[in-house]
Amino acid sequence: MKKRLISAIVVLAIFIPLLILGKMYFRVAVTVLAVLGLKEFLNLPHKNKRPKYVDVILYAMVIVLTFLDKNKEIYYVLTLLLPMLAVIYCNDNKKYNADEAFKLSAMTLFIGFIFNKFILIRNDNILLLVYLFLITTMTDTYAHMGGSLIGKHKFAPKISPNKTWEGAIIGGIFGTLIPATFYHIFVSHSANVFFLLVITLLLSCLGQLGDLFFSAVKRNHKIKDFSNIMPGHGGVLDRLDSIIFVIMGYILLSGII
Repeated sequence: MKKRLISAIVVLAIFIPLLILGKMYFRVAVTVLAVLGLKEFLNLPHKNKRPKYVDVILYAMVIVLTFLDKNKEIYYVLTLLLPMLAVIYCNDNKKYNADEAFKLSAMTLFIGFIFNKFILIRNDNILLLVYLFLITTMTDTYAHMGGSLIGKHKFAPKISPNKTWEGAIIGGIFGTLIPATFYHIFVSHSANVFFLLVITLLLSCLGQLGDLFFSAVKRNHKIKDFSNIMPGHGGVLDRLDSIIFVIMGYILLSGII
């Protein structure tokens, strides 16, 4: 517990100033996180031992996708095309094949696209990004508290045995009310309160599903954490699993608020 607390304080002490400073500082920091997130994906146990140059291609593309002001179609195409061409160049299905090329391309596009949105949202409105992070932190915090205190009915026992319906509901309630209040006060007074509450609730639910999705990935690969970059917390994908899904949900639903 002490290690977990110290680790969280150190990360916040680094992240919050970079978030406030924005500009190139935040852009570089998020790009580093994207690279580390991709590294965690690439380090998952694989049947085949792919050539090193494939990883070099993927790291280069995730940096480009994340760092740019806007993702452009040409870079999406390159992220798909280059790993596929590498299959032909490798010419050894036991080391690297078309199925793995599709999977790795999708991972890279996923990481590059989402982490680029962190930057774009921050540049548009820092308080909006704070609102989205509040959804995940409040949901996770109160879901854990609620589950510990009154949790009895398992939510998804095959994926995450400790999660309960009681915890999910309590997390959803507080993960809606607190961020929605913040949004209405600091982001937009003119937001329709009903729609704001509905959208925030949906994003809170998506955040919990994101947590479960990444837990399913870890369970499928029989690992506890994606990495140990944050002692007591795991890796980048362990900490950002919920916010990744919240960002995707916000992209779909932002036009309603």
